[in-house]
Amino acid sequence: MSLSNFLASERSQSLRSATKITASLLLLAALAVTACSGPSTTSFVQVPPPPPPGQPALGTVSTAGNSPYSCPTGWYTYNDGAVPMACLNATINCPNTDAIGLTFGWLNPAGIIANVSAAKGVIVMFNGGGGGPLPGNFNFADNYFNAGYEVVQIAWAANEDWEQTYFTFSSGDTASIQTAACRPATFLNYIYTNSAYYPAVLSTNSQAGMCAHGLSAGSAAIAYSLAYYGAYQWLDNVELISGPVLSDLEQGCEYPNANPVTVCGQTNCNGSQCGCQLGGGGTWTLSPTYIQGAENSVTTWTNANPACAGTTNTSTQNAPWLAQSIVDQSTGAAGAGAVPTFTYPHTSLSGWVCRSVVNTSGYDCTANDNADGTVCPNNSSPQGQIFYANFGPTNMPTPNYGVYAVDQCQHAEGVEEGNAPGYQPAIFNGTISGIDAASDDMVGYSNGTQVIPAQCVLHH
Repeated sequence: MSLSNFLASERSQSLRSATKITASLLLLAALAVTACSGPSTTSFVQVPPPPPPGQPALGTVSTAGNSPYSCPTGWYTYNDGAVPMACLNATINCPNTDAIGLTFGWLNPAGIIANVSAAKGVIVMFNGGGGGPLPGNFNFADNYFNAGYEVVQIAWAANEDWEQTYFTFSSGDTASIQTAACRPATFLNYIYTNSAYYPAVLSTNSQAGMCAHGLSAGSAAIAYSLAYYGAYQWLDNVELISGPVLSDLEQGCEYPNANPVTVCGQTNCNGSQCGCQLGGGGTWTLSPTYIQGAENSVTTWTNANPACAGTTNTSTQNAPWLAQSIVDQSTGAAGAGAVPTFTYPHTSLSGWVCRSVVNTSGYDCTANDNADGTVCPNNSSPQGQIFYANFGPTNMPTPNYGVYAVDQCQHAEGVEEGNAPGYQPAIFNGTISGIDAASDDMVGYSNGTQVIPAQCVLHH
């Protein structure tokens, strides 16, 4: 996970041509007004379902006193700004955390995209780092929207990273990213239960999926939601891009450093790791230690002393780091963190991690401990492996599960621009960009004779 600005922002790239409608300026203006008028936000009271036994409770979302408005620059818009999202400001309150501000935007394709009279589902998108102040994932959002899905973007308030339980720690305050993950889990549940969003889509399409997409730390937000907050009870498909990066904070932070991790190195499914799609290439081994600036963010989020991934022995901090990880290894003992769930019988799951990074600069990544994320790999794939290693022959996510190696990434977490040789090789012959592969996995694909079914459909 690199939290530098170049990884948090979107890159321009060549995307597969998307079919877009041509409409008059008056029609587009009318659609823009419709998109921004938004539904009523004061008549619905959220009642979250109970979490699984022994797992943390969800929080609440408040939009009281706020009205929808046209999203500003930096949020997804259809047709080069012709139809903007509607945005709404909100506050989430979760146990043992500060209240956190956020803005979310949504856009429904019905009546905008040709031949789409009802959205095929809802896709909630989380960006990397602290998740703000802009939502990112613009190019994925464009692919999903053009395929007929309502897209929802979220940006946490400036200087309020979702991973940090208290924005100013006082004596007695406990830092725990696992606890703070109540925030994205609560937001996902809000979109699922609030009559203005997923229920409205489901009322027009009985097979509509409720799905999520996350980049880097955004993929960790989804993984925490699945493992600790019962999101597997309502998410139909998830696409995890470059992560989850917070799978084992102890291994990411401890000094002396943890041993390297071999990605897709297990042999639990007929001699290979369950779900791994390597496209004829091999496994790879990297350190799970946080680098390229991520260690500084994790230090802040966990209020750690000694610091994450420093040069001071961390033996006193290792257990607290592990207890707030996605894979906390807890069996319920006091102080060991909540017990995670890694059985998702109705949630498809795909992970996309960089196996190699383009480096034409001559920079020696090995000699410099992969310090430059523009040309060197980082910890995102080994941290992701720590999560994916929990799925075996008896508990693979159903109905679809895959972990895809992505080659020639354009930076440490540049899955979008890389090549995913293991994705549907019978159709793409080992050549398909990461963004197209993950998008097709989510929303489906057809070339007229060959069809890949969408995973974002109702599985529950």
